[in-house]
Amino acid sequence: MNEAKLVFYAGSTLLEGPRWNNELNVLLCVSIEQERIFLIDEDGQFVKTFKTHGQVGFALFKDCNTIIYAAYEGVYELDVFSGKDKFIFQANTDKTLRYNDGCYDPKGRILLGTTGYKRLAQGECGLYSANAGGSNLKKIIKNTTISNGIAFSPDSRYLYFIDTPTKKVGRYAYDVQNGNCEFDRYVVEIDGDGVPDGMCIDGEGNIYVAEWGGSRVRKWNPTTGECQKEYPVPVKNVSSCVIGGKNHNMLFITTANHDDGTPNELGAGGLFSIKL
Repeated sequence: MNEAKLVFYAGSTLLEGPRWNNELNVLLCVSIEQERIFLIDEDGQFVKTFKTHGQVGFALFKDCNTIIYAAYEGVYELDVFSGKDKFIFQANTDKTLRYNDGCYDPKGRILLGTTGYKRLAQGECGLYSANAGGSNLKKIIKNTTISNGIAFSPDSRYLYFIDTPTKKVGRYAYDVQNGNCEFDRYVVEIDGDGVPDGMCIDGEGNIYVAEWGGSRVRKWNPTTGECQKEYPVPVKNVSSCVIGGKNHNMLFITTANHDDGTPNELGAGGLFSIKL
């Protein structure tokens, strides 16, 4: 089995939200509590850093020149070359909450999850949807606690969504025309000490779920609920993952060095990679 390799480390307490750009051959991820966005090449030799407006839940490539990110103060558009950003909209108006993970839907809408800001917000959070400019804003999943991993099936019929404390991955029937969704069923339940955090999906529809507290990422078939493979990570708190690399054969994994009683671990809070 290929071992996890530390690619990048910058002292982050909570590194999250990795995204791969095939055109630029770079990875984007966020350091939530340090209020930073990083652009990193496959080998960790090139790094570019941007400051955000408060704790940043996620960032997405709009195109090769532009990043959309959601921070405590709102959703912003960032010019990669100038480093300048501009406010677009605010979906979350509750100052006791912050953004936590997000993605585009198949029609280019932005999906934005929320979680408690410096507190546990039991049942108070949710998943929002908005057009790129912030119009048609609505909450499509309600009463969550820690809105986390989001992925779409290759045929766009289903939205997979994680509310971390449930220890499950939910499947929602998704209407790409109006952006609404309806709960269908749970497809994965995490056993052991870990809880599901971020996730990604491959071209065959398998989902890769990062386990916070579980020191691993596991690959699942969401149709059968079967665990197909396990990717150990030498850090307890594994936060998210994405498939990328020039040959699209690498699993990039973000981790945390969080103040939750976990002993300090070498590389915790860093970015790891495993060859698939």
